[in-house]
Amino acid sequence: MTFVSNAKIGIPPNTPDLVARTELIGHLRAARPAEVVLVCAPAGYGKTSLLSDWARTDTSTDTAWVSLDRDDNDPRRLWASVVGSVAARAEVPSTGRLPQPRAWRPDAQPEFLGELVDALMALPRPIRLVLDDVHELTDPDVLHGLQILIRNRCPGVQLVLSSRSDPPLSLPRLRLAGRLCELRAAQLRFSRSETQALLEGSGLHLTRAAVDALHRQTGGWAAGLCLAASGAMASPDPEGFVDRFSGDERSVADYLVDEVLSGLPDDVQDFLRVISISQPVPTQLAAELSGRQDAGHLLDQLEHGSALLSSCGGPRDSYRLQQLLRTYLRADLRRHGAEREAELHQTAARWWAGRAEPVPALEHAAQGEDPDLLPELLHRFSVALIVAGDHGPLRRALAAAGTPAVDADPWLALTSALTHLEAGEHVVAREALGRARRSWPAHDEAGLAVLRAVAEQFSATADAPLPSAPDVPAAASFDVSGDDEPHELPAEPELEALAHLSRGTARLVQDDLDGARGELEAALELSRSHGFEYLTMQSLSLLAAVAGVAGDLQTMRTTSHRARAAAAEHGWTDTSWSGAATAMLAYAALMRAETAAAERLASEGLDLRAAGSSPQLSCMLRGIRGAAAFDRGDRADGLAELQQTRTDLGDHPSTARQAGALAMLEFRAALLLGHSTAARTVCGWFADRAGENAELLVMQAWLIAASGRLEQARSVLRPVLGDEVAAVVPHTPVDAWLLEASLAVGHGDRPAARRAVRCSLRLAEPLEAVRPFAYAGSGVRELLVHQLGTFGASNGFAEHALTAGRGMQQRQAMLSERELTVLGLLPSMLSLDEIADDLMVSVHTVKTHVRSIYTKLGVSSRRLAVRAAYENGLLATTARP
Repeated sequence: MTFVSNAKIGIPPNTPDLVARTELIGHLRAARPAEVVLVCAPAGYGKTSLLSDWARTDTSTDTAWVSLDRDDNDPRRLWASVVGSVAARAEVPSTGRLPQPRAWRPDAQPEFLGELVDALMALPRPIRLVLDDVHELTDPDVLHGLQILIRNRCPGVQLVLSSRSDPPLSLPRLRLAGRLCELRAAQLRFSRSETQALLEGSGLHLTRAAVDALHRQTGGWAAGLCLAASGAMASPDPEGFVDRFSGDERSVADYLVDEVLSGLPDDVQDFLRVISISQPVPTQLAAELSGRQDAGHLLDQLEHGSALLSSCGGPRDSYRLQQLLRTYLRADLRRHGAEREAELHQTAARWWAGRAEPVPALEHAAQGEDPDLLPELLHRFSVALIVAGDHGPLRRALAAAGTPAVDADPWLALTSALTHLEAGEHVVAREALGRARRSWPAHDEAGLAVLRAVAEQFSATADAPLPSAPDVPAAASFDVSGDDEPHELPAEPELEALAHLSRGTARLVQDDLDGARGELEAALELSRSHGFEYLTMQSLSLLAAVAGVAGDLQTMRTTSHRARAAAAEHGWTDTSWSGAATAMLAYAALMRAETAAAERLASEGLDLRAAGSSPQLSCMLRGIRGAAAFDRGDRADGLAELQQTRTDLGDHPSTARQAGALAMLEFRAALLLGHSTAARTVCGWFADRAGENAELLVMQAWLIAASGRLEQARSVLRPVLGDEVAAVVPHTPVDAWLLEASLAVGHGDRPAARRAVRCSLRLAEPLEAVRPFAYAGSGVRELLVHQLGTFGASNGFAEHALTAGRGMQQRQAMLSERELTVLGLLPSMLSLDEIADDLMVSVHTVKTHVRSIYTKLGVSSRRLAVRAAYENGLLATTARP
C-alpha cells in the first residue's frame, strides 16, 4: 500500500487573521450533492482558505481532502491519496470495500475506478471530496480517470475541485446538464469591508482613504492585500507605503513571477508586457501592439485559463489586466527599454486616434515622446474634448506638450485658456489668452477665430455670474474679425456649436435677447445631436439667463433645473455653469417666497468649488442666503450677512443686475429694521456702481417715505411708474407700484392705491414675484383682502401673495398674546409705567415683554418696534405715527 502523509490529506489549518467569507460559504453550501463544485481563480485569491474554512465550519458533511502537486500525475499516487483521505474519515473503516492501488499497471485504472465508485456509493454517510490545486494534474491518464469519477455519479460524494485554471474535464457539458457550481475570481475578490477586516486582523489600522486606495490597487486580490499589509506593518510610514504600493514592489513582484508568470511561455509573457500599456486593451489594439494575428484568441485563452485578465463589454472584444499584475508588467516593460515602451505608446495613440477616441489617443501620445504627434492630436481633438467636458485629459495632454510648445501655438494657447477658465483659474487663463494674441498668425482661419471669440468672452464674463455679463469687445463676439469682415461658420459641428454659443453670449451681453435665444438654441440643438454634453449644459445655463433677463421666470426655473440635471449626470456640479443655474433657482425661490428652498439652494451653491473660485457668484449666493434668513425670521443675522456680502464684493466687477439685486435685498432689510443710515449707505454704494436707474429712485422714495414725506416720495417714484427710467432687476417695478399703493393709502388716496395694487399684481404674476407683497405693509395687504375677487385673472396670484405674506409674518415674529397686547399700546403716548397701570401688571413685567418684543422684531427702540410692527402687519391699519 502506498504511504500517504497526513499533511497531504489533512485539511489545511486556518490562519489566525482569517476573514470569514460568509456569503461565499453560503453559496458553497447551496450546491446540490449531484453538482461538481469548481473554485477557479489565479494564485492568491484565497481558494484554499475558503474551502478549508467551509470544511471546518460546515460539520453536517465530512470532508476528505487531498492537496495535489506535480507528483500526483502518477495515477497510483493520486488514487492512493484519494483512498487514504476517504478512509481517514471516522465513518469509513480503514479496511473493507475501498480498493487499494498496489501493483499499478497502465491498464489497471478502469477496473480500479469501477471498484472505487462502488465503494464510494456504499459509504454509510455522504462525504465531501476536495481536490485542491487540480491545475497541477496534466497527465492524460490521470485526467481521464478524474473524468470517469465525475461521469459515474456517486450520490454520497460531492466532488469539489480547486484550480488556478479550468481543468480539461468537459466543464461545458457539466454546465449544460446543471451539474456545475462555480466560484470565479470575480466572486473571490475581497469587498471593501472584507479588505478592511483583513487589514485590521493583521493589526493594521489605516485611514478610510488608504483602505479605499489599497482596495482599488489590489482589486480585492487576497495575496496582494496580505503582502501590502505585511509591508505596511514593517514600514515606519504605513500610509506612505500604501500610497507607493504597486505590482513592482519586491514582495509582490516575486510572488507574481513565481506563482503566476513562471508557468507561462516566454512569448505569452512578452505579449502581456506589450499590452500592459493600455487599460482596457481591445483585441485589435492588442494585435497591433504585439504583431500577433491570434491576439484575440490568446486573450480569450488567458481569461479562461488563468483569469489574469477579464473581458469587459458585451462582444468580448476588450480586456482588463489584473491591476497589480499590470503595474508589474509595465515596470518590467520599462526595464526592457524605454524606447520600446515609447514606440508602443505611439502605436496605441495612432490606433485610438484612427477610431476617433481622443482621450486614450492623447494619453498614449503624451507618453510616446514624439514631439510632433501630441500637438497634431491636440489640434485635432481639443475642441471635441472641450465641448464634451473631458477637460482633465485635455489639461494633462497640454501639460505633457510643454509650456514652450503651447505658448508658441495660438490654437494650443487658446485651448489652454479655455481649460483654465473652466477650472476657475482666471489669472492663468488670461495669461494664456495674451500669449495666443502675441503668436497670432497673419491670416487666421474660422476655427481659430471661434476659439479666440469664446475664450475672450468667457474670460470677460468669468468674473460675473449669470444672468448677464460685462461688456465684451466686439472683436470677441465672432461676428467680426480684425478687418470688420464677418466669418463664415466652420464646417466642423463642434466649432459650429461653439460659434453659436459665442454669438449667443455676445447678444446676451448686449441685451439682444431674441438674438441670444436664437443662437443659443442653435448651439443646444447641435450639442444634443452630436453628444456635446458639456456644451449642452452651457447652452442651458445661458438660455436660463436669457429667460431671467427677459423676466420669464418660469422658463428660467425650468431651464436651470435642466442645466443642473445635466451637470449632476456627468459630475459637473462644481462648475460655474452649474453654480449659476443654482443661483438663478435660489433667487427665483426667494422671489416666490419659498424661503426654505431659497436658503437650501444658496447653501448648496456655496458648497460647490465653483462658488469659491468666483467671488461674484459666491456673493450672489450669500446675498440670497442672507435674505432667506431674514425672511425666515433671523432678521439681524440675515441683514448682517447681506452687509458682509456687499463688503466682500468690494471692487470686484459685477453686472448692474447683480449689484441691483443685492442692493435691493439689503436696502429693504435695513429699512424694515429701521436702520435708515445703513439703507442710505446701500443707496450710495449702488449709485456709484450703476448710476441713475429705477432701483435707485425706488430706494430714494422708500427713504423719503420713511421720514413721513409721502407726497415727495410719490413724486420721486413717478418716473419709474411711467417707465421713463429703466429697471435693471425685473421685479423692481412691482416694488415701485406696491410702494405707490402704500403711499396712496397713507395719503388717503384709496382709488390711486387700488390702481397701484392692480398694476403690481399684473406685473408680479408673470415674474412669480410673491416676496414684495410680504413686505408691502398692512395697508396694502388690507386692500388685497378687501379687493380679493375683483382682480380677474390675477385673483389666484393675489390670494397666493396674501397667504405667503401671512406665513412670512408668522415666521418673523411669533409674539405671545400678552406681547401683542403690550405692542398695541406702544404707538400711544403712554409711558411704560402707565401701560403697566392700564394692564394692571408691574412695570417690571411690561419691561420684560418690551425686551422680548424688541428681540423678536430685531429692533432696538420703541419707535423702531412700532415701525416694524406696522410693516409686518402686527398692528391694525391706522395712520402711521
